[in-house]
Amino acid sequence: MRTRGHLGHTGRVQSFDDDSLRAAMRDYLSLSDRLATASSEGQSARDLVDLAESKAVAAMVLRKRLVDLGWSAPVVQRTST
Repeated sequence: MRTRGHLGHTGRVQSFDDDSLRAAMRDYLSLSDRLATASSEGQSARDLVDLAESKAVAAMVLRKRLVDLGWSAPVVQRTST
């Protein structure tokens, strides 16, 4: 399998030097750390689910900001061997 990055529908990637992008990254990483810590400390299932949901929302916000800047996920192409 091979992955290949590609540009968004505009064909151009804007600068990733963006305050809102950095904020979205910080939020996602903070929630990732909080979830990992809560899991290792044996927090309640409800707390873990709440943190996991918050992390998923933060991931969607981050992805949307990246897409707004012209990024898109790499395309996985199957190759025969």
